[in-house]
Amino acid sequence: MGTVKNKKLFVVAVLIMALLFTAEWKTAYASSNIQALLTSWFEEEKQESILSLEKEITKEKEAQMAILKKEISATLAQANQELADFTAQEAEKSKEELKEYTNLLIQSMEFDVEGQQEQFLIEVERIMEEAYTKLEKAQAESMENTE
Repeated sequence: MGTVKNKKLFVVAVLIMALLFTAEWKTAYASSNIQALLTSWFEEEKQESILSLEKEITKEKEAQMAILKKEISATLAQANQELADFTAQEAEKSKEELKEYTNLLIQSMEFDVEGQQEQFLIEVERIMEEAYTKLEKAQAESMENTE
């Protein structure tokens, strides 16, 4: 009987050892599996965060660019209007000065012959028309350059 008891004891010892070995193996496997799972989860979260951040930055950049374009357009329109107003005022001022100067010349001239007066007035009128044309052309070019 001693042998049967030894055999039973041996079998029980082997079973206990197998059970302990299996339990240790499952613990080690579970530990490495948890680590891999956590690493994978953190990696996915990191990627999602990066994509979300990039998306938000792109959205904000587009919104700011739209605001900037709108402001630039409004500023350019205002500058063009101011330049057009200034050009028109300067052209009008120049015309008035030219008229005054012409009238001053006419008043300061004395003619003995009526024909000479008329010829002089025709020449002055031609000069004035030429000056008006040049002023209007300069104004038009100034308006084209601002656009």
